[in-house]
This record gives sequence, structure tokens and C-alpha cells, in this order.
Amino acid sequence: MKPRRNKKNRNTMEKARQMLGDFPQTVIADAGYGSEENYAYLEKKEIQAVVKYGSYHKEKSKAWKENVGKIENWTYNETEDTWTCPAGQTLHFRKETKETLESGYEVRKRHYRSSTCEGCPLKERCTKAAGNREVVVSLERLRYQEQARQTLRSEEGYALSVQRMTEPESVFGQLKNNRGFRRFLLRGMEKVTLKVGWLSLAHNLLKQAANDQKQRAAILRIAFRHPFLREIAG
Repeated sequence: MKPRRNKKNRNTMEKARQMLGDFPQTVIADAGYGSEENYAYLEKKEIQAVVKYGSYHKEKSKAWKENVGKIENWTYNETEDTWTCPAGQTLHFRKETKETLESGYEVRKRHYRSSTCEGCPLKERCTKAAGNREVVVSLERLRYQEQARQTLRSEEGYALSVQRMTEPESVFGQLKNNRGFRRFLLRGMEKVTLKVGWLSLAHNLLKQAANDQKQRAAILRIAFRHPFLREIAG
């Protein structure tokens, strides 16, 4: 099975470094960037990752927490390198395989299997596969997800995550839904960059005009509450 394609941090970070002269201290991104490869890249560059992963919000649901088949709900023994499922069965390490992505990043997957699942009352809820339960997992992925989980639930991480939703996301929504801009008709990075610049300028001017209109309306409301100011305004 081919791994799910993820958005890449590497190119974005290199472009940011060229523009800013250095890497940013913190990166805030959506779950599309929450891959093991991206987490590893940010850790190597010593960049704080406020980045969600695919199952971040699902983990909070009751259905997820009660799903006995999810390895995230199991217990890992680091000393013995074993997993214990909710039924109390121990899954022992069998082998390790490696998968090299198109970028050259290597994912190390560890395979575990239970000694017996016969007669297990949770078998039907755990897996539809016949025989004993086997899981394949990247321990690095789980480690990065745990780090991301702690960061996102911290006071700072939550504030940064909310800031991202209210600032850039709202602008995207304005451009796409309210302004009707959904695709570039020009080709080449230079032309596309110029187009983005014009769109940003137009967005900022419209936003400034709306703010100015609100301020004028507020001043007029105050003015007409006072006879002297009302006389001057008239």
C-alpha cells in the first residue's frame, strides 16, 4: 500500500529561509502537513511544530476512545518492546521493515503479533481479520504525534492554533467564497506571485475601507447624541 501523499514542509521552509534569512522559530500548519517526515524535518531544524495530524480531532471523540482496535488505545512497554491490547493480550515484536518515500525519507515499521486471540471476547470489535491480531506501526510516528498532541494542548500551542484559524484561514475564505477567486489563470511562479500580491492589496484596501466606514459611523452616532456636536456636524 502506498503511503498517503502529504504536503511537504521542506520546500516551504527553504523558501522561507531565503526570504527571511533564517528558518522561522515556529511553524503552524494544518493536518495536511502532519506527516512523520515533516515532523522529523522540523525537529532536525529545531523548529517548534504546532502542526496537527490526521486523527488529532478524531481522538477526542467517544467512538475513538472506545475503539479497542486502535493501537493508540493500547499500552506500549518500551522495555520489553511489546503492546498490550484492551483484552490483556500481549503482542510481541516480530520484525522490522523499511519503506523509502519518494523524497528519500525512510519510514521504519515494526511488526507485532499476539500469541493467541482465540476465544477473545473483543475479537470482533478489534479486527475482522482471521487468526491472531497483527499490527504494523512506526514508533517514530507515534512519538511525533505525542509531541504534537502535547504542544497543541498547551496554552501557547492552542493560542497559536486559534490565531492561524482567525488570520490566514479567514482571508482564504474571503478570496475564495466572497471574491470568487478559485484558480490561477497565469503560469509561472513570478506571475502567480504578482497575482497574489494584487489580490492581497485589494483585500487589504477593502478591509481598510470597511474599517474606515465603521469608524465614521461610530463617530456620527456619538455626534448626534450631543446637541453641540450635532449642530457642528450639521
